[in-house]
Amino acid sequence: MLDENRLTGPNFSDWLRNLRIVLNLEWATKEEHDTLRKWHEDDMQAKCNMLASMTNQLQKQHEKMQTSSKILSRLQELFGENSRLARYEISKQLLRMKMHEGQDVREHVHTISGL
Repeated sequence: MLDENRLTGPNFSDWLRNLRIVLNLEWATKEEHDTLRKWHEDDMQAKCNMLASMTNQLQKQHEKMQTSSKILSRLQELFGENSRLARYEISKQLLRMKMHEGQDVREHVHTISGL
């Protein structure tokens, strides 16, 4: 794994993550390896079930995510109750925004972008 992921500078985060994986596996017991393998298998099954139950568009957005928990977190952001309320409030503010006479266009666009 380390031969395929040589440190080049800009890839430091990826390299460090791979190094930690290798070091953790080298010191792990057989039982820990088996537990990790089982977790990966179960997570892959959960990920496949989640993707299979989505529309094609949502599948394309989430198929490259590594774990089922990352997919679930992203779906919670997109469709959870709190995000729905937040989107409603922002939409309401955007629809009520009006540029006042004499107001700088750049300032108005900056305000809208901030929302």
